[in-house]
Amino acid sequence: MPSHVLIAEDSGSQRAILAALCQQLPDVEVHEAPDGRWALQRARQLPQLDLVVTDLNMPGMDGIELIEQLSRLVQIPTLLLLSGHVPELLAGCMRAAEELGFPAIAYLAKPIDVDVFQSEVQRLLLAAKRPPNPERAIPLAEIFSGLAQNQFCAFFQPIYSQTEQRAVQIEALARWQHPAYGIIGPGSFIDRLEHEGFIVLLTRRIVQTSLDLLARDPCAQDLRLSINLSRSLLEDADFFDWLVGEVASRGLSPQRIVLEITETMAFSDMGHTLVTLLRLRMRGFELSLDDFGTGHTNLEQLKELPLTELKLDRSLIRGIHHSPRSQSILDGIIRIGRELSLRMVAEGLDNSHDLAYLQGRYPDLELQGFLLSVPVSAGELSQHLGLGEQDSSAQA
Repeated sequence: MPSHVLIAEDSGSQRAILAALCQQLPDVEVHEAPDGRWALQRARQLPQLDLVVTDLNMPGMDGIELIEQLSRLVQIPTLLLLSGHVPELLAGCMRAAEELGFPAIAYLAKPIDVDVFQSEVQRLLLAAKRPPNPERAIPLAEIFSGLAQNQFCAFFQPIYSQTEQRAVQIEALARWQHPAYGIIGPGSFIDRLEHEGFIVLLTRRIVQTSLDLLARDPCAQDLRLSINLSRSLLEDADFFDWLVGEVASRGLSPQRIVLEITETMAFSDMGHTLVTLLRLRMRGFELSLDDFGTGHTNLEQLKELPLTELKLDRSLIRGIHHSPRSQSILDGIIRIGRELSLRMVAEGLDNSHDLAYLQGRYPDLELQGFLLSVPVSAGELSQHLGLGEQDSSAQA
């Protein structure tokens, strides 16, 4: 069955070029519209629509309004945003599209690079063909049953040092090896377990298997391990006593364990949070502030936390190579991080242009993202520890 692409572009010549590029791809049927109103009407008529490619600056209904209207369709397509006049708005429009529920989104500034355009179209069409995630249909009782039957495991995403040209850290990520659905990501179960008060059961399972990897697998013996903490675990003294014991029983140094908290968690109850983090640092654990750049942290607050690492949110990194505003913001954050002697990690890397920009400007920045390696099982990890070997499956 062919994929259906709708191109909304008011310039007839540019629309023809984009259509021709899409038609060069296998099994693609192209539909065209000169503005947002025509595009919306066409989208409502089509029985199947996989991808909408739209310019932002169009007469009548512009691309931004079109995005909002498309989000109301029964089946929301994937989305590729284009702009030549207001490229600084592209990142904001992408964020809005994410909040509106589009399943996969990309954006490109004009003039369009032919190879990059076709690559993005292929990636988005592939995303459109993926079956819907079964997570919302899984009963809570089935999640508990999966925990009881040890169906949950840890996958690992490497974090790479540019200076050493290899992975120096791995982030443990929960996955569910479901007997019917296969590997299911954390969106299926994390929030529900947290809400029901059972997140500690899953976290203990992930921690134990991850610490075993550090202690027993030769490929991981010089790696740090990142573990994500939920709000409830940050307040759970019993969990931390248990964690200290698990690390000690395997002969591991606490300095190899990096406990990640989010900006929101860090500053929602500053007094209790600070006490907990100070106790952890006193025990030797490293502390990371995840998703940095999405909240309202100021320099004074950042200075008060006993952190060893900042993880720069993907919203700061995505499109950094062509966004002067993002570049200026990142320059400031990097300067602050260096002054505070913090290790810094750029997460969410998903395209080679952003990678090249970061490598050229910040050689001390550590790197993480699907472009470099998708999360992999313990058995596959050794194949993904070299920085020069990008994971081709991440391009899909």
